[in-house]
Amino acid sequence: MEKDKLVEENIENILDSIPTGILTSDLSGTIRIINKSIIKLFGYSEEKIKSMKIWDLVQNWNMVLDEVHNNGSFTNEDVQVNAHTNRLKLNLSAYPIYDSKERIVEITCIFNEVKKPRKLANRLIKSQAIYTFDKIIGKNQNFIDIINYSKQIADSRSNVIIVGDSGTGKEVFAQSIHNYSSRKDKPFIAVNCGAIPSNLIESELFGYEEGAFTGARPGGHLGKFEAADGGTIFLDEIGEMPLDMQIKLLRVIEEGVINRIGSIKQIPVNVRIISATNKDLKDEVAKGKFRKDLFYRINVIPIYLPSLKDRKDDIPILINYFMERISKRLNKRKVDIPIGYMERLINYDWPGNIRELENLIELIINTGSIKILDKLQFNTVEPTPIKSEEIDETIFTLETVEKKYIEKALNKFDGNISQTAKALGIGRNTLYRKIKKYSI
Repeated sequence: MEKDKLVEENIENILDSIPTGILTSDLSGTIRIINKSIIKLFGYSEEKIKSMKIWDLVQNWNMVLDEVHNNGSFTNEDVQVNAHTNRLKLNLSAYPIYDSKERIVEITCIFNEVKKPRKLANRLIKSQAIYTFDKIIGKNQNFIDIINYSKQIADSRSNVIIVGDSGTGKEVFAQSIHNYSSRKDKPFIAVNCGAIPSNLIESELFGYEEGAFTGARPGGHLGKFEAADGGTIFLDEIGEMPLDMQIKLLRVIEEGVINRIGSIKQIPVNVRIISATNKDLKDEVAKGKFRKDLFYRINVIPIYLPSLKDRKDDIPILINYFMERISKRLNKRKVDIPIGYMERLINYDWPGNIRELENLIELIINTGSIKILDKLQFNTVEPTPIKSEEIDETIFTLETVEKKYIEKALNKFDGNISQTAKALGIGRNTLYRKIKKYSI
């Protein structure tokens, strides 16, 4: 016992002598070992850190964990962490620890300060674009057609907009397009326009010079457009961008230059813009909430992602995929899903789409039983019935009836695609295809 204690103390002394932050976490997120450098980096006490889960410290921890499981490590990448006083960017490498049966049981994390943010930002962040088309799961023919179309336009210099409900995989497609293009070795920078306060979005996108305003960082700040130079910038939730920023974004698109706050110097940027929205931007333009000129600039190549309820044949495949991946990540058993329960899952309308399905499978794995579904509400979407008086006695082809009814629904909802699709009981993407088919 005395010998074991000496060995343990010796290991602790060795770890504490290393100026790099080191911690280990098991697969349930429990932090097991930390050194003194971790305490300095994060600003918490040792007791506080060990009472936290790893994902309380490291944002997007699941992405790190997936990379370790799939590729054997997560190496030399910048991540956002929740320190005691604020959010920081630290450089992280993560490596697996295996047991005697070659199963991953813990993750070793090595943190370093980002000492040269400009240099690092300029080599960012190919690895953040981790998704590729071959990792996208599905056999639905319409979905396969969308993947093939996305591959076809991937190398174009034109701007792309991805339209789809929340949870349909818009960023997955954006990353895949980037990784399929000639820009794949250049940065991929993702910006959530709806998550940045309106008073900070300009400095985030375009950066600022030292002394530009009170509290400006010494040396200035590199904006996302400069960081993405040569690569791709992904503007998620672009419909949430304030109108005054829309004007400045339009100038970047038209002139290919940006100005940092506090500087009149024009900085050229070579960036491909991929936008995403779950809104009907034409409707937003009509309401005066989105600039028409910007809409036409970003809407050069539209991609419409279907809701999960329009991909019912993909649901069993996705369930098996998430069951395999999540059970491995949590180191728990997979749960068998009987046919009756599978049919309920297939017929559910999935308002949260793939994200909701993934979360449900994780819940099933954690509880170890499919019967958790009995406590949950599952509602299917029934299409709005056509009243008999809405069709006269003349016999039409089914296509003619369908066209007339779509036109009637569009008129009723003043052309609003989302409301029309919901009333018809079909997905937005399906409605767009039928509008094109019937030249409505």
